[in-house]
Amino acid sequence: MSIATAEAAPRNRLLSILGVAFSVAVALGSMIGSGVLRSPQAVAAGVESTAIILLLWFAGAVHAALGANVLVELGTSVPRDGGPYVFTHRALGDVPGLIVGWSSWGATVAGVAAAAVSFANFFAILVPAMAPHEAGIAIALQIVLYGTNILGLREGRTLQEVSSFAKALLLLAFAVAAAFAIPAEAAIGLPTPAAAITWVGVVGAYQLIRGAYAGWDAPIYFSEENTAPAHSIPRGVFVGVALTSFLYLAVNAGLLRALGPHATAQSALPFMTVLHGVAGPLASVFFAVGAMTTVLSCANANIMIAPRVLFALARDRLLPHQLAAVNAGGSPHVAYLMSGLASIALAATGQFALVFGLIGTLDTLSGLLTVTSFFVLRRREPGLARPYRSLGYPFLPALVFGIEVVLLVLFNIADLRGFLAAIALSALCVPFAWVAHRARRAAPDELG
Repeated sequence: MSIATAEAAPRNRLLSILGVAFSVAVALGSMIGSGVLRSPQAVAAGVESTAIILLLWFAGAVHAALGANVLVELGTSVPRDGGPYVFTHRALGDVPGLIVGWSSWGATVAGVAAAAVSFANFFAILVPAMAPHEAGIAIALQIVLYGTNILGLREGRTLQEVSSFAKALLLLAFAVAAAFAIPAEAAIGLPTPAAAITWVGVVGAYQLIRGAYAGWDAPIYFSEENTAPAHSIPRGVFVGVALTSFLYLAVNAGLLRALGPHATAQSALPFMTVLHGVAGPLASVFFAVGAMTTVLSCANANIMIAPRVLFALARDRLLPHQLAAVNAGGSPHVAYLMSGLASIALAATGQFALVFGLIGTLDTLSGLLTVTSFFVLRRREPGLARPYRSLGYPFLPALVFGIEVVLLVLFNIADLRGFLAAIALSALCVPFAWVAHRARRAAPDELG
């Protein structure tokens, strides 16, 4: 399928208008969400050691960079919208492709719902009278964001760039305030790193941290909408990972310096506690505005990603072809509507937490399938143009594969029920793929 570069996109065509700025913005937007606002408390509760907490956040950055080293090669060698699904389907076929595609789509729509609900929670801090109407606020936010993106790619791009860079500046301002505006004496008398550390606590903490870094691959979902994907994708992914890592380390260092690990663990909203020492009575206002900006940007990034997964599945005839329709603004509008219905339903019912629990194991399994696809394509298609070639091949990609295997084992020891649910959901892809295969054979030229 060709890519339209004209101002208006004909049916089933995408606009190619994105660049490095958007790629960085969508990476920041997808990674930095409510996780960074809530995970410091849970991480500190599991690991009451400043040094180990910061080391785990650094390990998360290294893990993301190692994964990026693999996925950026795939994204630039097969520059098609849809993210890891595209490479897995090309290398391994329908069933693995569906596992990766459905888990990607499920994670993003659940992320939209969670971000919208968090936005409503934070809005109620700013306007307490709206607390009884949080569900309505979450739904209204999604309607506005989906509507903006359905208008066209330009509107979604502008919203993403403005909100992502705004929240990055807000987080940087918080880190500076925590480091320099809070007296060093604030942390005196709090527990030292001699607190008991257990492997269960460390694994649980790292699982949260890994979730906070999730989304670094967001630019790859828009590969064919980039004017120069070989240039934009590597820069967007690696700059996004670098900036996010810096902000995460700076913010957590600031929190731990100001409060210490024990007080951080005891505070439901440690950001608010620190801001109170800086801004006094205005702390809640600053926190609410910053938090709302953060989760709005994250919601918009996921809103832009989810329809592109459905678009890719439909283009490969694994879903009804209507989901591959694109409007004049360059948006896969039918896929937006389907994603919107799903995320609004999850926000209204509160079931996004259940989806996250099921998706967690599938995400790790998807990572394994994606890295496997990398090795398969290297062997099967050695002549494929690779504008970016993975560094340290084959050792660093093999290390990523090994890490994913270890994490899959560790995470599932802690959550056997989630593992069994993931296996069941994966098994459902088999008959689904069989039906799609028969449909393709019956109408081989339907989508052309």
